[in-house]
Amino acid sequence: MDILVSSNFERVMWFLAKEFAIATGTDERSSKKQASQDVLAWYQALKSSGGFGPIHKDILENGQRTFESDRALDPHTAVGTTAAQRSMTRAGTHHISLSAAHPAKFSEVAILALKDNAGFNFEEQVLPDELKALSQKATRVTKVDNSWKEMREIIKGLAEEGLESRSKRLIEVIFVLCRRL
Repeated sequence: MDILVSSNFERVMWFLAKEFAIATGTDERSSKKQASQDVLAWYQALKSSGGFGPIHKDILENGQRTFESDRALDPHTAVGTTAAQRSMTRAGTHHISLSAAHPAKFSEVAILALKDNAGFNFEEQVLPDELKALSQKATRVTKVDNSWKEMREIIKGLAEEGLESRSKRLIEVIFVLCRRL
């Protein structure tokens, strides 16, 4: 089987862009060309700015409305709920939108969507205690040259340290169990 695009994400983006072009009245052939141009533009934007954007106004507004109802959404879930709300309006049926992640995973976008709300405080209202605790922990960084051999040695050393510490803990547990017998 020969596939021209090996990235599932890129293929999904292309199909969504094509469907959007068709929904705006573009014919099949032109919609394929438009989808290819859109995906190329998105990847160029990602490469130059480090992200996709701009964030559509209705998605930001949906994030703000949801926050006002005491729930903050990550950007993926905000897009999903916005699409579900649009579809409910057209179809007149109920929808379920599943959350994709916690809004703290995308703090920049969550802050952008909610910063104008009076009294908004990301640290207090959105960031979970577990993530707050992470910022208090020590950070360990090992700089490595661009060498697979050096990386292999570092990984081997870490694995040996891990085995050694687990072995010591196992010996301690066995010793305690033996004393109880």
